[in-house]
Amino acid sequence: MSTSNNNRPSTTLGHGFITLRENENYWKKADSNQGAFIVDGESYFRAFREAVMQAERYVCLLAWDFKGEIELLREQDPDDNLPTTLVDFLYELLDQKPELEIYILLWDYSMVYITEREWLPFSRFRQDPHPRLHLETDSEINVGASHHQKIVVVDGSFAFCGGLDLSTWRWDTQEHLPEDTRRVTPKGEHYQPYHDIHTAVTGPAAQALDELCRERWKRATKEDAPWCAPRSPNQIWPESLQSNFNNAKAAFALTYSEYKDYPAVVQIEQLHLDMIAAAERYIYLENQYLSSHAITDALIKRLREENGPEIIIVLTQDTGGWLEEGTLGLLRCRLLEKMVSADHHKRFGAYYPHVSDDAGNESQVYVHAKAMICDDRAVMVGSANLSNRSMKVDSEIMMALGLDAAAEAAPELLRRLLSIHLGKSKGEVDQHLQTSNSINQTIRDLRKNSQHQLRDLEVGCSGPIRRKLADTQLLDPDDPIDLGYWLRKAVSQNKGSQSPHNWTRYAKIASAITIVFLIGLGLKEAWGSVIDKESVEMFFESLNQSPWMLPLLFGVFFLAGMTGISINLLLVSGTLVINPWAAFGCGFLGSLLSAVAAFYLGKAGGQPILEKFFQDRLDHLSQKIQDRGILSVALLRLVPIAPFVVVNLIAGMSKMKLGTFVAGSCLGMLPGMLAVVFVTHQAKSAYEDPSWQTWLYLGLGILALLALSIGVKKFVSK
Repeated sequence: MSTSNNNRPSTTLGHGFITLRENENYWKKADSNQGAFIVDGESYFRAFREAVMQAERYVCLLAWDFKGEIELLREQDPDDNLPTTLVDFLYELLDQKPELEIYILLWDYSMVYITEREWLPFSRFRQDPHPRLHLETDSEINVGASHHQKIVVVDGSFAFCGGLDLSTWRWDTQEHLPEDTRRVTPKGEHYQPYHDIHTAVTGPAAQALDELCRERWKRATKEDAPWCAPRSPNQIWPESLQSNFNNAKAAFALTYSEYKDYPAVVQIEQLHLDMIAAAERYIYLENQYLSSHAITDALIKRLREENGPEIIIVLTQDTGGWLEEGTLGLLRCRLLEKMVSADHHKRFGAYYPHVSDDAGNESQVYVHAKAMICDDRAVMVGSANLSNRSMKVDSEIMMALGLDAAAEAAPELLRRLLSIHLGKSKGEVDQHLQTSNSINQTIRDLRKNSQHQLRDLEVGCSGPIRRKLADTQLLDPDDPIDLGYWLRKAVSQNKGSQSPHNWTRYAKIASAITIVFLIGLGLKEAWGSVIDKESVEMFFESLNQSPWMLPLLFGVFFLAGMTGISINLLLVSGTLVINPWAAFGCGFLGSLLSAVAAFYLGKAGGQPILEKFFQDRLDHLSQKIQDRGILSVALLRLVPIAPFVVVNLIAGMSKMKLGTFVAGSCLGMLPGMLAVVFVTHQAKSAYEDPSWQTWLYLGLGILALLALSIGVKKFVSK
């Protein structure tokens, strides 16, 4: 990760403004004749519907996700007699307007997000296509990166841009009620309160976003955008939307990773750094994640200044899925820990929104917003998280106002957001801000005895390995995990080199080893809070009904062996839910194959990665493996002194032969896995059919397992 931008000359122009440098900290400048900040999904879904109804020629959407079955209106039937479901609404509109064309460009998403996305996005269109609704998927980006821009353009003269997709889980009101019967998915599933920020712009700013849509369309399809500019501007503005700024000077910044002939673009990161450096009184941030080392380092630098700005960060308490909690959640805790340590002048606050009601219901509010406000004069809103991915890897867009002239919309948005989070009027918020001259103090005063609160966020990460992992960039890399990307980069860096094999080895490390470790090496300690016995057994219950049960069970053990998930936990659950022979057979073969795969990855060059975490144990463990061969591997299989995947990688790095490694693995895994399966099966039998025989077998099995574990531990510790 490069931090050279922090050494740039000061960007302050005397009043907290920054110098705009084209292609460095912004992509394009354009005025917005009329504009608005939209701070909830209910308002956006309604405004989207009203804006598209006014379209005459075309509508273009860039989306990270798109759910055709969502309800745009959830309170009352509209007066226009048009459908409220997104897909039905678009089809009916196309039928009523024979000249209208709709273009949707959707990210061809990673399988990591399969549980969050439609299996076949916009499935009705695929089954019953409309000749004037054009859906394209965009895969023109590095592996591991995503197209994250969320833009809607109507007739080239009106546009939405920000953090909201037309998708599941986005709809909510500003009240963020803990229990709201309208806040459901198309399947009828309830979800937690959801906070986001979007923008609406007109005029040249909308035309700039239209230009970006055209560039993305050509990049994805290799053809020029098929829509033509309107013959005359269409004056579009949603009836329900109140404008917040007029004739505002906007600047747009982008992120793209280097891909084929497309250069890397890191304008969003640079603009964040410049705005942080220029702030004089306060920096207010709302974001889904905080994992960017560059952004955090810049904030820490300001906190250490004696007369630096107050810094406020609003995040989500619980980021949700296992992947987020085990990676970006861990990074956030560590970076917040560093910021608190640097806060010698007590100007820092990290919060999460929480709501409750008179009936005793309560909930966190999921923060999906991506916004920064500085000094009541500058504001930036868009799609980019405060993560290394958003700053260097994914495609992102941010819109900023007030960079070269103060924007009146900035203080208005700040008071509006605090009003929502604290359940107070904007007037009351403004009065406290004027009195205390501190956002942090205003938050602490107004949250008392309120059903809407900004509560203090938990700071810090436990455990030395988790802390070491968080201090690296493995959990949130600022380069794509794409073999093609690394090959191109390595070749360009090694032109003229005397050693033509260096780039090959570098590419192997970057693609093979990094992929494995990004998925799971350091997650071993995090799995415990995410994957428990109950969740695994529920998963196996559903697996047991599948005709593909055995190959799927084999795949589960293979993935567990590669990612640090407890194989013993899976063995126990598989024995209880499915049957002991299936659990043992699939567990043994799946684990052995994953061991061989990791062995070859380690052989390809895993030492630089492992040294980041296990420098103090690496030499000792490697020596044990090399000195004792088959016996050593067998002992480490029985009672490992390092994670399963780490042993496999180190064995590959050592001079050990594959045959020796496989033989030792079989020798060590067979008795250990048999013992776990036997004891689990006997425990189940003793519970279901208690007799002296079943209890005797269970006791003998436990004693044998304990004796084996104690003996091996003593031997390995010598």
